[in-house]
Amino acid sequence: MTNKNLLTPLSLSKGKELMNLVENRKAYTMNHCELNVFETYQRSELVPLTFSDLVITSMLRGKKVMHLFDRPGFDYLPGETVIVPPNITMTIDFPEATAKQPSQCTALAINNQEILSTVDFLNENYPREDNKSWKLNYNQFHFFNNYELAQLINKLIRISTGDALTKDILANLTLKELLVRIMQMQNLHDMHDNLHELSTGSRFAYVVEYINNHLTEKLNIDALSQMAFMSKASFFRAFRHELGISPGDYIIKERIQLAKQLMSNPYNSISEACFKAGFNNLNYFSRAFKKTEGITPSLFKSHLKIRHLN
Repeated sequence: MTNKNLLTPLSLSKGKELMNLVENRKAYTMNHCELNVFETYQRSELVPLTFSDLVITSMLRGKKVMHLFDRPGFDYLPGETVIVPPNITMTIDFPEATAKQPSQCTALAINNQEILSTVDFLNENYPREDNKSWKLNYNQFHFFNNYELAQLINKLIRISTGDALTKDILANLTLKELLVRIMQMQNLHDMHDNLHELSTGSRFAYVVEYINNHLTEKLNIDALSQMAFMSKASFFRAFRHELGISPGDYIIKERIQLAKQLMSNPYNSISEACFKAGFNNLNYFSRAFKKTEGITPSLFKSHLKIRHLN
């Protein structure tokens, strides 16, 4: 059971607004981006879709099966986002779409110059550690929405579909933050996927690997900053800047993932999972778990039990 943050669905098209039953499109155009909202009301297969700009697509309702980059198709569900480079064709199946349960998805097309200016600004004013550059990574194109990403996409949807006189500037500012958040998330995923290889050349990868190997032990931010040969303040700021999360929140997040694995064993109680995962206070663990996962540990445990029975 993996946590992902859902977006707020939009009202469905009615009457004359509905021009097509497959990928019915509404478009909201601004200076630097265009928000497209697609709805599908019947089962369909191999529907092609191509944009001349990079698109950030996000599922709001229903289910798609997405085919990209000549790879096997994958389920695409609410709470998930896919980024697609310019001029790459998505081929989409709609295995469950009906008039009563349509699929709904957004596709945010972004002007390439806006992306380049955002990346250039980051590289010039906020360079990454270890001589790496800020960039979008198209190898990491499918991910679950974290809280910050979901909030920004919801905000962009509200701005784009609204009628505020300042919508262009508000959308542009939110768009820049969204791009930064995606790159930070990709940096963190890339580090996780290649942790051992990166740990010899990246101070943050070295620290993250140490954290992951010592989750059940007491971890001290002062000691971690010394491992990175940085002051505590500089380490905290740079870690959050590159990976989009503070060192302390990263430790909590990883301990909760470990606790979820431990709770999947029916012989481990919630209390045992809490302490085995490195927490030393059950009440704090319960609060942190609900904040991160959206449900309490006991509800998570009961969901697991139901799944095992089924």
